[in-house]
Amino acid sequence: MTNNILRFWQNIGSDDPLEPLFTAAPILMHSIDAKGVLIKVSRFWAQKLGYSSEELVGRKSVEFLTEESRKYATDIVLPEFFRTGSIYNIAYDFVRKDGKVLPVLMSAIAQYDEADGYVRSLAIMFDNSEAKRVAAELEQKQRMDAIGGLVGGVAHDFNNLLAVVQGNLEFLERDPDDADRTEFIESALEAAKRGGALTQQLLTYGRKARLSPVVIDLNDTVTRADRLVRRLFPANVRMETVTGGGLWKANIDPALLETALLNILNNARDAMPDGGRLTMETRNVRIDADYVETRDEEISPGRYVMLAVSDTGEGMDNDKLKRVFEPFYSTKPVGKGTGLGLSMVFGFMRQSKGTIRAYSEPGVGSTFKLYFPVAETDAEDDTSDQIMSRVGVSGKTVLLVEDEEKVRRVLARQLQTENLKVIEASSGDAAYQELVTGLNPDLLITDIVMPGSLQGPELAEKARKLMPDLCVLFISGYPTEAAIHGNGIKPRDRHLIKPTSEKQLIRNVLELLCDQDSPG
Repeated sequence: MTNNILRFWQNIGSDDPLEPLFTAAPILMHSIDAKGVLIKVSRFWAQKLGYSSEELVGRKSVEFLTEESRKYATDIVLPEFFRTGSIYNIAYDFVRKDGKVLPVLMSAIAQYDEADGYVRSLAIMFDNSEAKRVAAELEQKQRMDAIGGLVGGVAHDFNNLLAVVQGNLEFLERDPDDADRTEFIESALEAAKRGGALTQQLLTYGRKARLSPVVIDLNDTVTRADRLVRRLFPANVRMETVTGGGLWKANIDPALLETALLNILNNARDAMPDGGRLTMETRNVRIDADYVETRDEEISPGRYVMLAVSDTGEGMDNDKLKRVFEPFYSTKPVGKGTGLGLSMVFGFMRQSKGTIRAYSEPGVGSTFKLYFPVAETDAEDDTSDQIMSRVGVSGKTVLLVEDEEKVRRVLARQLQTENLKVIEASSGDAAYQELVTGLNPDLLITDIVMPGSLQGPELAEKARKLMPDLCVLFISGYPTEAAIHGNGIKPRDRHLIKPTSEKQLIRNVLELLCDQDSPG
């Protein structure tokens, strides 16, 4: 080690050649011993932190870091420094005596004695405040540019969908008995479904989608996708699927996983108009701290299940590759893609606490690797459809709370098809008056955000005090689950996002009512 480490101090003592730097030079520097304790601090550095040198010496250097920087230093940087004898350009956030944060870049080398024993360090720091401020401004500008593009793309796509809905409804209004009425209705419904799907893609991109993760085997998903792709892909695309043996289980939302995989597969197909080879692969991987340090990603070290999709298509250059996950950015011709597919996959992976990596080269092809964290339990969740029984449900009472009258009427009609008695309320306050005056519903269906003093979660809480066993179905456009957590809210309650299909609504209502009647 002695041959590899610069010996910049030959002697320790009163004749320390660096003493003038510590006492007079305008340099941010300090020295720590083998236990991380400060043994020397430059006067300039002490003043920058708002302390005297005497207040700093004898205390561990990590005591003056923010909690995040302290963990980074303790877990990664200091072990690396004591092992190798040097670190370079480490970003730390120090805390001044007045509580303000001071960002710095630190480099340090170690001094050793003749027996290669560690003696002390010399760490030099540079104030990084201005650089961080400029970077933050640049990031804000880029974020606003991305939002501008997102808003424009959403407005374009939604206006097209609304034009379809409005046009077909106008046809029906003009002549309800038109021979093409079925076509008008189907076209409007399809546009409405596409609008709902676009909203879901936006929520997933923004990491606000409501996930329903279960423990699954990725090999099963890939095997099903293989069968589907072989039927849908052209014959000039050769298929190869390699499933890893002993694959760990992962906790994933299966519906969004299939949507993400189909997005990637569709892109792979479009990238090979003249044919080629498509490969899907799964395997176990371990991501260590070194990998995390070299990637600008929000991911923790640990065990992951990797799903890779590779094609031998047109590929992308570096400029396109850098933008591939941006919303409404597409390499396809106009009209061939919305540019939301991969941004949705990106958001889904981040929300699933995983990551996605893209590799591509023009004329060679592309590979997308999805990394899912391993599930904490090996227990299999039963994701098979349950057969719902309508026996005993007919005639039960549902209190429906929705401030939009037209939405409320649609929901009420859908519920009445199951012979349910529906009591409507236009606000949380009106619904609560129904309850305190004697209404005892079997189920409460409520919006989350409504006019008046009682919102959905508060209404549910008050209703619990009157009927502790009441089940609640939240149904709204609000995307996050955080809003429906609170006192009296039970785990068996459900949350649907508008627009929801009649089938999905009825299924959840029947499940809640049947569970309510189950023993225990």
